[in-house]
Amino acid sequence: MKKAWLSIVLVLTLVLATACTNPEDTHKDDKTTSDGKIKIIEYGDFKCPYCKKVEKNVMPKLKKHYIDTDKVDYQFVNMAFLGDDSIIGSRAGHAVQRLAPEQYLKFQELMFKQQPNSEKAWITNQIVDQQIDKLKINTTLKKEIKDDYKQENSKSWVAAKKDQKQYKDNHIETAPTVFVHGQKVEDPYDFENYKKILEKE
Repeated sequence: MKKAWLSIVLVLTLVLATACTNPEDTHKDDKTTSDGKIKIIEYGDFKCPYCKKVEKNVMPKLKKHYIDTDKVDYQFVNMAFLGDDSIIGSRAGHAVQRLAPEQYLKFQELMFKQQPNSEKAWITNQIVDQQIDKLKINTTLKKEIKDDYKQENSKSWVAAKKDQKQYKDNHIETAPTVFVHGQKVEDPYDFENYKKILEKE
């Protein structure tokens, strides 16, 4: 009986601890890289129409003023939660990020441009391969990226699973959710909100 009560108390403690976790504080101690760049972490999904809005309205300015000038470190955590095909895009993104990192943002842009105005499944190997073919890299590297994201338990598969674990562990419930210098951006669709945080630091 005593063991049963101890088990109940332990479960309740874990539930309370989880409930008290505040997503606002998720990255409060995760502000800069080791070389001093401000971290921007975006949780999203290539199938998310609201993430596409950030990609269209914010990313060009963010890239021009902060990413290309080496002031920030941008990371897209692919939640891959909007259907079984979402994970294909996540794996491909990680393959590009690992094997041709300078082309990742272009790949992300191309994937969002393919997004239809519907919730149907659309991310296929064929769609992904077509976007990889548009990247400014040699044929050998393109093939390596394609092979990696399609191969079960490859490094890109492991990285995609890690993204899914990260958003769940941090209790991120909506996409897009963006953190700049450890601070959650309340309105991620307005570039000025990023600028305020970045210029303050």
